[in-house]
Amino acid sequence: MKLPIALLAMVAVLSNAAVIVPREPAPRTTLNEALAQLLENIRELLRTGDPERGLPVLAPLQTDRLDVDLSLGGLLDFTAILNNLYLDGLDRFQGTLTLNVMLMEFTYDFLFPDLLARGQYDADGRLFGLIPVFGFGNFNVQPRNLRIQGTAQIRQLPSGYLHMTELKANVRLGSLQNNIEGMLLGGELSDLLNAVIQDLVPSVLVNFAPEVTDIISRVGIPIADSILNTMTLDDLFGLIPMKVRKDN
Repeated sequence: MKLPIALLAMVAVLSNAAVIVPREPAPRTTLNEALAQLLENIRELLRTGDPERGLPVLAPLQTDRLDVDLSLGGLLDFTAILNNLYLDGLDRFQGTLTLNVMLMEFTYDFLFPDLLARGQYDADGRLFGLIPVFGFGNFNVQPRNLRIQGTAQIRQLPSGYLHMTELKANVRLGSLQNNIEGMLLGGELSDLLNAVIQDLVPSVLVNFAPEVTDIISRVGIPIADSILNTMTLDDLFGLIPMKVRKDN
């Protein structure tokens, strides 16, 4: 009789035991969430810089001298030296970033609500290839709602490091406030040219979109490569914070 009693007792114990429910794996950050966090990391990087990769603080950007060379399809040919340049607002962007892993192509959409650039300039150029545009003095420029959207494609070099092969950008500007002193020797002509620039620039970005894209590509790819050429694919994906998500 002892064996049946023992079996019944074991069944009773098991039936009253706590049921062990398998634990679901902790949810991981989705790629979109990780890229959103990457944007926040970039925002912080703009503010702090990265001395190891040679990236200076860009929010705000301060530089003693910047050389500018612009050509917009016969509309404007322009060279300038900007001294004591101060640029604020790059870290106040609103944006989205997606990644096609198979193509290694990022799609981006950034809005800069309020930028401010000021300093001194010394410029010379021609408008429509005929009208001289020149001057020197102080400048204060405030773009509003500058939107830049497009794609950036990355490839791996034989060395294992990365290279940006293509950068496409579509640029739109809500409005522009500017006070550029000393153009055309100052006075009423300078005031008139300031008004023309304020009205003209937003439409130029639309009507000369291919030329603007080309300028951004020529300037942006070397800047990007100065960082990418020090990184491998593992380094790149290491920047994307795919961590276990803590749900409340």
